[in-house]
Formats: sequence, structure tokens, C-alpha cells
Amino acid sequence: KLADGNCWMTENLSLPLSTGTPSIGSYNDGSTFEWTPASCSTNGACAMNGNTGTYNGYYYSWYAATAGVGTYDNADTNVDGSICPAGWRLPSYYKVDSTHTYSSITQAYLGITEGSTGNYTSELQSFPLNFFMNGYLNSGSINLYSSRGEYLSSTPQSNTYAWRLYYRSFDTYATGYFEKNAGSGVRCVAL
Repeated sequence: KLADGNCWMTENLSLPLSTGTPSIGSYNDGSTFEWTPASCSTNGACAMNGNTGTYNGYYYSWYAATAGVGTYDNADTNVDGSICPAGWRLPSYYKVDSTHTYSSITQAYLGITEGSTGNYTSELQSFPLNFFMNGYLNSGSINLYSSRGEYLSSTPQSNTYAWRLYYRSFDTYATGYFEKNAGSGVRCVAL
């Protein structure tokens, strides 16, 4: 259990997805469903998998991380489905007010509250958190590996972007968002 009282995974999700092969997704109520990862295309509705080990897990598009149910563009509405194992879910973002959004990832691990800013890189990378500077995957290339950490949430920011935790060696963004079709890391939280 961490600062928010929830249990969080201490490693990046390493679930390989085979396009066209049915996989199991889970809902926040604990029920599961079958879904089929789409082939990679211009909309990025597919898993973007990196090399395990070296890159500490797999890279997933937001569409793959939400197990194909995250296909609508409602901003700030959490998606209920994920590729997290049964009993786990994607972390969500929440609105504090019309101009401030804070990540439950950041709140859980660091106890960051409204108005908090700063560099939390050493805390994110230390035990038991073990976040990695995994960069991101875009157009088949890994970018900014070892200089930037990207972790998805279940919450879309718009029809093109989703909220996520984003940090570098010198700063941490609890209010960042990134392209839904680019690949990022996933950490799951227990239901």
C-alpha cells in the first residue's frame, strides 16, 4: 500500500499482445471480457510492444492499454476497461478544478497535492516505486529512453491525447498528456 491507501504494482506491465489473437481484458468491477488487439495502423489502436528486459516491460498505445474500450473522445471520463489482470485497473486522473488535473499515480506514490511542483525523479526511481526512464514508442522508434518516463492512465484528455504521468531527470508533470497512439509504460493499481 502506498500514500493513497491502494496497492500498486512495483513493475511495469509485461503482457505481450498478439494482434488478431483474442486476449482477456478486465473491467473496474472485476469482471473480464475477451477482446482482440487490432493490427498497428495509423490510428494506433494496437499494442506497441518494446523489448522486455532492456526496456523494463512493454509499450502500449492508450487503445491497447484500455483493451479496446477506450475508443471515444470524452475528455476527463475514465475508461472502465484495461489490459491489467483481473482484480487490477489502470490508474486514473482526476480534476481538482477547471485548470488543475492531478495524477492518481503521482498522488499515490509521492503524496503530491494541489499546487505541488518539483522534481521527484529520485523518489520515483527508488524502491519500492521502481519507475524507469522508459521513454516512449512512436512510429516504431523508441524515443528518449533513459531520459524520460511515460506512464498511461485510463483517462482521455481529448480525441487525440490521454492523461499520463511524465517525468524527466529534472522535473515531474502530474498534468501531462500524450498521443493515444504512441506507446507508453503501464502500472496497474489493485481494485
